[in-house]
Amino acid sequence: MSQTTILEKLKEDLRKIDEMLAALESEKNRVDEEFSAALNEENKIFEEMRHCRDQYRYNQLEIRLNAAARRRREIELKKNEIERKIKGYSEEKARLQMRIEYLKPKT
Repeated sequence: MSQTTILEKLKEDLRKIDEMLAALESEKNRVDEEFSAALNEENKIFEEMRHCRDQYRYNQLEIRLNAAARRRREIELKKNEIERKIKGYSEEKARLQMRIEYLKPKT
């Protein structure tokens, strides 16, 4: 196999990784917004609980707080998974770029 076809294949792999990174970055932005909204909701409920004097209302708020906290934790897990994927693809991209640079013909 000639060196040019190897370079072409590596460049194609690099292009695919760039596309995946772009998709993951947009997904990360969406999840970050979702996480922020969930965290704000959780904080709002917590503040409402701090000022509540009625035990029945406090119990209702506590149930809502638990549901909001569970939702936030699920989103946080998804966020961490996406960040791990981004890190992996970034490392793979750097490795491919170094290999392409090494295989480029010197002129």
